[in-house]
Amino acid sequence: MEHRLERLLDLFRSQNAVAVAYSGGVDSSLTLWAAAKALGPRALGVTVRSEFVCGLERQRAGRIAAVLARETGARVLTRCVAVLANARLRANPEDRCYLCKQVVMTELRAAALEFLGPEASLAEGTNADDDPARPGRRAVAEAGVLSPLAACGIDKAGVRELARGLGLPNADDPSNSCLATRVPTGAELTYARLTAIEGMERAALDLGLVDLRARLVPEHGRGDAVRLLVRPAQLMFAQGQLPRLQERAQFLGFTHFSLGERT
Repeated sequence: MEHRLERLLDLFRSQNAVAVAYSGGVDSSLTLWAAAKALGPRALGVTVRSEFVCGLERQRAGRIAAVLARETGARVLTRCVAVLANARLRANPEDRCYLCKQVVMTELRAAALEFLGPEASLAEGTNADDDPARPGRRAVAEAGVLSPLAACGIDKAGVRELARGLGLPNADDPSNSCLATRVPTGAELTYARLTAIEGMERAALDLGLVDLRARLVPEHGRGDAVRLLVRPAQLMFAQGQLPRLQERAQFLGFTHFSLGERT
């Protein structure tokens, strides 16, 4: 792993300056750590904040950014984007992730130009295990953005091992995805739906559940139902919390609540 870390640092040392798409997840945190170690002030983290990112994720990104700043001097700035103002994204098509990644890469490029100059490269945190067929990968490739972890052959397990060795506090955090992934393709993405989903997940977390997803189930004109997916080891505990979860779902405006296993 030391060899792979050195390769990662060398990749960044070969660049004039780099802006890193930073979300607070372990992949982007390791990428920004390496960029800052290799390039110092010529590295910049850029967080794109939108309606698709829940409050807990924003808080985590801020906490990890503070650690990176203390350990490496890494700078992180935030760009706010109203993704729901984009009619194509709001319609939630099959290529939603591609369209969203285009928005993120556009903001990343604008920040790089403003703060690092026209010679700066762009980088993001795709690792060697990530499916190359994912729509977001196509947007990254089209934008000419570097994926240093993947280029150095560092897979998900390797990312976590390196992060633990470096003392990154999110090394063992469960992976997460944006709120839009909780809504089935073709169902309109609205602020009300996204905030209700976030509220359902927050209520479940507050009860002691972890590593979960709240999936929206449109009910054909009769409103939205929600299905909470939890790990098998926590299903019995979740069933014991069913009355509280159902009450919260009703308060949030869902017509029906159900439990399921997240595999």
